[in-house]
Amino acid sequence: MLVADAPETPVHTEKCILYLFELGANPKAADANGDTAAHLAARRDHLRLLTLLSFDVKWLRNDNGATPLMEAARTGSWKCAKHLLHLLRQWRFNECFEHGNSKRTRLLGLKDRKGRTASDLAMRSGHSELASYIEREMRLVVDALGEISGLTAQEEADRQELQRLAEAGDSAGLRRAATRGICDLPDDEGRTALMWAAENSSCGDEALWEQLVQLGDPTCADKWAGSCLHKVARAGNSAAASALLAAGASANATDLCEFTPLMEAVFNAPPATAAAVGRVLLDSGADWSLKDRDGITALDFATQNGKSELAELLR
Repeated sequence: MLVADAPETPVHTEKCILYLFELGANPKAADANGDTAAHLAARRDHLRLLTLLSFDVKWLRNDNGATPLMEAARTGSWKCAKHLLHLLRQWRFNECFEHGNSKRTRLLGLKDRKGRTASDLAMRSGHSELASYIEREMRLVVDALGEISGLTAQEEADRQELQRLAEAGDSAGLRRAATRGICDLPDDEGRTALMWAAENSSCGDEALWEQLVQLGDPTCADKWAGSCLHKVARAGNSAAASALLAAGASANATDLCEFTPLMEAVFNAPPATAAAVGRVLLDSGADWSLKDRDGITALDFATQNGKSELAELLR
């Protein structure tokens, strides 16, 4: 809770937070008002801490019946609100194969003790743009196959234009077109403009990424839990990786195969840039000893794939 209430959470805080959990810190512990670390982080827009907490903790209620999403909505904490909303685009959290869109609908529509939803609280607190954003996310539908739909014709046109610019490597065009309201619009698989830019090594402009991480959700992931950081690691884009990490993305985020960004860098990044992006990840707290679902570490991958420079960094 002290971390959540601190004035800032720099990139190296991740390692400290994870160590506290390793020592037995209880993320469900609450203060006298029933607020957990997730409530406090959401209220202060401390994305880094909120990102590292488990999914179930992020939906606990305080004594007023408010969830962390409601706290983020009430205080206008855009980064934390987006993070919480976008989690429910992922298979592993929305459980769409069992519940279709019903789990998303239930969690996003929760009400506090006074019967107010997150959208209601945002509107009542003067954050009308955020209220509209929450309502749009509630309008999206994830079907039993995990595909996302529900964008209006204009929203889909905006999304496609951002994708076109990102795929073309048009950094200047992307900077002009991206806004807080549209840069996280998902395609049917949950991919956003940040992800398309992340996959394009031509989109390595520092100014572009400084803008994108301010407007968009640096923690956003597609339906398979492949995050923006996974994708920039795969592309070997060090500038983008640095910007995402500084903005609150976790260096140890895992996808459905328990692949980390460091593993992506080792396995898929071009040889010329793999070591550089690997160093950025390691300097930001990436744990080289983590194993994927087959029990293979990043060092194993580096050795097997002949990436000697990166393997030396990991030893």
